[in-house]
Amino acid sequence: MKRKWSKAKIWEWYNARPWIRGCNFIGSDCANRLDQWQSYGREERMKVADRELELAASIGFNTIRIIADFDVWLQERESYMSVLEEYLTIAAKHGISVCYVLATEVMLPRGIDEPFVPKKLGEQQYALGYHQGRFPVPEDELAKKPYHYLSRDGLREKFVEMLTEIVTKYKDDERILFWDVYNEPGIALAREAIPILEKVFEVVRSCDPSQPVTADIWRSVSGGHAGTPEEERAIELSDFVNFHCYGNLAKTVITIDTLRKYGRPLVCTEWMNRINHNEVKDIYPIYFLEKIGCYCWGFVVGKTQTNEPWEMFWKHYYDPNKQVDYDFTKWQHDLYRPGARHPYDPKEIDLIKQFNELADKNAAEK
Repeated sequence: MKRKWSKAKIWEWYNARPWIRGCNFIGSDCANRLDQWQSYGREERMKVADRELELAASIGFNTIRIIADFDVWLQERESYMSVLEEYLTIAAKHGISVCYVLATEVMLPRGIDEPFVPKKLGEQQYALGYHQGRFPVPEDELAKKPYHYLSRDGLREKFVEMLTEIVTKYKDDERILFWDVYNEPGIALAREAIPILEKVFEVVRSCDPSQPVTADIWRSVSGGHAGTPEEERAIELSDFVNFHCYGNLAKTVITIDTLRKYGRPLVCTEWMNRINHNEVKDIYPIYFLEKIGCYCWGFVVGKTQTNEPWEMFWKHYYDPNKQVDYDFTKWQHDLYRPGARHPYDPKEIDLIKQFNELADKNAAEK
């Protein structure tokens, strides 16, 4: 099927599965996604992934979301594909499927007037106390420059080649739950993301995958529809509605109510931000009750340190012109402490297990 699925088909697919629940996954020993995908340190990375995915399965998670990396694929193509296969094998061993993210604006080649230099592989540096494990560096300045993705000769063809190779190889593989083809369209490009979004969907659908194809929206929803033109286009192209929500309980409920109007299944591929009052105790029961698929951000805290706040939280907190209600006494993301010996909060894990077990019981009784 090389076109968007009908509502009947996507609901049939969705209802045939147990409640989709899991986390965005990167091993705690990875400083960034280069670490996750490169051949350097691969053997130890896979051992850690195996242990941590076994733990994820033990609390009832049945899926993970992982994000591709163009820089590694470009430099170590054969090894990259081998690492991807190993992740899928390890996940499947623990009864876990994979949502695979193919493109995200923050990883697209930048600066059309400058030569493209892929990120350096090998040992990766990280800084203590910073979300994502890195303090502001010159590379962050590059992020402010225009993105030139499928418009840049050479890189365009290579990126399409990566998409085609990955999707073609796994288009009928049951270990892939669905393809999240474009993470947060418009976060850097605004409306300029639309032609890129359309091209990525075109390339992926041309491979005729048996799994659903979707892109996640992330801005606030208002007026009964998605927040921006690029997000409206993402929903138009997607088989089901894929969204991110880091807001409190009230904001989450309003988001769900708005997105229900599209008449397709809902999956939240990023949630949990305790600093912003998006917590397990409030949000997880809602997603269970409404049978909305969900992937919290992070699992075992590690080198990426996503338990630390986003930098923008600090800036807003200290801005005298803004009254913000952030709770900096809590971790932002992640469920387990370093080494995975103990949960951040045992009550969270007890609640997650309780609703996962109830979901499986309900599914078995159907």
